[in-house]
Amino acid sequence: MGLIFDDETITCLPGDTVTAPPNVWHAASCKKGGKMLSIFKNGQFDLYLKRLSKMSDSDFADVDLMKSTSTEFDI
Repeated sequence: MGLIFDDETITCLPGDTVTAPPNVWHAASCKKGGKMLSIFKNGQFDLYLKRLSKMSDSDFADVDLMKSTSTEFDI
């Protein structure tokens, strides 16, 4: 599995623990499939996903909007 932080990719092995720093873009990739346990400190990830699901392509292109949304939910 690879975890991508901005422009850096970290290869993870089973059992590894990784913390995503606040205000850093991140994604996960696993070509062969796999399982990952995610724990969110503020417990509002569902609200963040709900907000994202209502955004348009132009919203995602709005740097200020994305930064303010990230700041609201990222601790």
